[in-house]
Amino acid sequence: MLTHAPRPLRNCTPTSLLLLLTIWLGLFCWTGPLPAQFHFKDYGPRPRLTPPDAILARAVQLVDAQTGEVLYARNPDERLLPASTTKLMTALIVYEKLGGMKGNVTIEEDDRAEPSNIPVVPGETISVNTLFHALLIESANDSARALGRSVAGSTPAFVGMMNERALALGLFNTHFNNPNGLPAPAGTHFTSCADLMVIFRHVLQYPDLVKILSTKEYTIQTASGVHNLRNHNRLLGMYPGMGPAKTGWTVASRHTYACAVTQNGRTLLLTLLDSPDKWRDAQILFNWGFAQTGSEHVPDGAAER
Repeated sequence: MLTHAPRPLRNCTPTSLLLLLTIWLGLFCWTGPLPAQFHFKDYGPRPRLTPPDAILARAVQLVDAQTGEVLYARNPDERLLPASTTKLMTALIVYEKLGGMKGNVTIEEDDRAEPSNIPVVPGETISVNTLFHALLIESANDSARALGRSVAGSTPAFVGMMNERALALGLFNTHFNNPNGLPAPAGTHFTSCADLMVIFRHVLQYPDLVKILSTKEYTIQTASGVHNLRNHNRLLGMYPGMGPAKTGWTVASRHTYACAVTQNGRTLLLTLLDSPDKWRDAQILFNWGFAQTGSEHVPDGAAER
């Protein structure tokens, strides 16, 4: 009976065997395409910059923090859904009313909120400092309700304070229905990029809030356990110079964003609403913005759609 022996490998050296083994292991362990990588500014003498009109956001405003000059704008006054960037106004009012982050809050049943939360437990006492960290890092909706109620007596009363402050700041394209940005009846909760920029700049006046908004991780302990808060800002620690920021997202609002970046002593501020991908849009705008000097920029409103 004839038998067939395996044909020997030709020129089978240890190096080639190692190469074959590496390829085989790679195919065996591969689980799909690699995640998208962040692409930063080309700092060469002739940078290849993506033009700002390539962004997909419905509305943006890019401002030089030092001069107040609007470097780029698209539909800056259009009323759109702010999602969790709403919490910037909540933080601003509570911080000013309390004169900082001192004190404690006893949690009530009405403070509970989904989906992003600590979660709080009715009857427990949580420090204002802890609630602020949960509010601005983890974007906890229950923290927003607890902090607002603590200074106004009730959530509806605090929402009234939010709308009064908006009017006092001249924000006529802003109205709030709740302190956290969760979905609300149509036409009751909105802001514009220009109005959100005003709120963001007021928040940035307080170093305590700037520090929290720039914190990547923070651990708290409440009645519901130990919680490691993680900043939702994916560009923090990834994009050069990324500083304080507040993110937001709901199905209806899509991506929203208020953020600041500093490079070489120059700070740019960005507010962005209704984007399918705020990470891409923000990088395009900051890359382009830092490349502009003096009057070489798109005038305010020139790129509106």
